[in-house]
Amino acid sequence: MRRTAARFREIPVVESSILRLLVLLGREITALLEQSLQPHGLSETDFRILMSLFSQPDGIAHPSDLCAYVGQSPANMTRVADGLLERGLITRIASDEDRRRTILRITPAGEALARALLPATTARTRAIFSDLAPPERRALLEQLRAIIVRIDRDTRRDARSAAASSGASPRAEGRAR
Repeated sequence: MRRTAARFREIPVVESSILRLLVLLGREITALLEQSLQPHGLSETDFRILMSLFSQPDGIAHPSDLCAYVGQSPANMTRVADGLLERGLITRIASDEDRRRTILRITPAGEALARALLPATTARTRAIFSDLAPPERRALLEQLRAIIVRIDRDTRRDARSAAASSGASPRAEGRAR
């Protein structure tokens, strides 16, 4: 990074290094999680969807709501849900309010698997953060949230600008993604 900054002085070295570390950290955490999930035949995405349903009081959610939470496209969400459905970990039913929408529900087998996975994933999570004192963890959480808020704000602004220049409404632009 410093060599690049020596050739292009405008590079924010510290900030670029932070972003690079966050990307590497995300990859490493995903790899660690995948290691513990692989014996159960789950991917990280499978696990996040299963845990999202597990965390709901009634164990249900609309796939479109899960897309935003787990960062998946609707097409990939359908593929992942199909796999979880085939394994008997979730069910898919039509919504009573809107027949065009479906509802995913965790099954007893899905709930049992989630409960079986939680001790190992919880222990791994604690181990990752064991060198940070609780106040440091809270500060890190708040700093990361602030970065996410800023990125979301900039992304919405960019989408509005793109929509305005193309003549589309920002809402229509958001649906097209």
